[in-house]
Amino acid sequence: MEMMSLSDTAAGDVVKVVEIDAGRGLKLRLEQLGLFPGSLIEVLSNNRGHVLIKAQGAVISLSKGIASKVLVDKVQQ
Repeated sequence: MEMMSLSDTAAGDVVKVVEIDAGRGLKLRLEQLGLFPGSLIEVLSNNRGHVLIKAQGAVISLSKGIASKVLVDKVQQ
């Protein structure tokens, strides 16, 4: 599987979080939102400024900068 950042995904992709390349504060915040290694995410849209995802049943909007710190693997559908 090829690892990429969440900011490089496309709408409709289902991905699994591999690693979060961020400081402790941001990692903790993302974990509270349901983003942690092993969690599955559905990408709803990826436009110029934000990535809209569904994780743990919640819809979350992340800035491209934050999304670029979340490393994911595409899940085969």
